[in-house]
Formats: sequence, C-alpha cells, structure tokens
Amino acid sequence: MGSFVMKKNEPIYEEMRSLMPYFLIISGVYLLSTVIICFANGGDYSLPIGAVYGCVLSAASFFLLGKACQGAVKRRSEKSAQNYMSAMYCARYLGLFIMLTIGALAPFISLITSVIPLFFPRISIMIRAIKTKEE
Repeated sequence: MGSFVMKKNEPIYEEMRSLMPYFLIISGVYLLSTVIICFANGGDYSLPIGAVYGCVLSAASFFLLGKACQGAVKRRSEKSAQNYMSAMYCARYLGLFIMLTIGALAPFISLITSVIPLFFPRISIMIRAIKTKEE
C-alpha cells in the first residue's frame, strides 16, 4: 500500500496544487455564509459544523482520488489500472457514505451543509478550466 504523502515530483501534485486556491476560496465563502446563517437562525451551530465537516470530507475525498489516479498510472497494464481505479472508486464512496452516515447521526452536524462541499472540487475544476481558457 502506498504512502499518503504526495511528493512534488508526482504529476498529480501540480494538478492538485493548481486547484487548491479555487477550492479554498469556495470553501471559505461557504463557511462564512453558514456562520452568517447560523447567527441569523438563532445560533444553530450545526450548520457551520456541518460545513466544516463536509469541507474536510471533500478535501480528503479529492486527495484520495488524486492518489488513486497516481497509483493507476503506475500500473503495468491498462486492465490493471482500470481495476485499481474501480476498486478505489468503490472504497472512496463507501468511506464517504460511512462518514456522512456518522455525520447524519450526530445531532451537532447538519447533513445538508456537510453534503454541499462534496461538489466543490468539481466546481473548482470548472472555474480553473474557464479561467485557463480565457488566458
């Protein structure tokens, strides 16, 4: 099993690094908005706690996707890489399901605000693609 450290000489490192500013900005705006809604809603702290929980899950899931892609590239055959990516895809989504279930059962975590950040990596990719296309 590979290490969880991402080395600078790995191709996926630059890709992840280029997406990080977009992810952080989107997450920051989202977290700020949930804090504002929390105070406007009479102090429902489950909203920002759920947002933080979701942002952490989203970042971890995206990081694991990057590591899986890097591992697939190192496989000897296309079939081996495909099987590896399928297995990692299933494991990653099973892990997300378990973590979201735990979050849903916790009374101090809002499930809705913890699910929304799972779309942030995709949004970050789209924003970066639009921005690089303009340049």
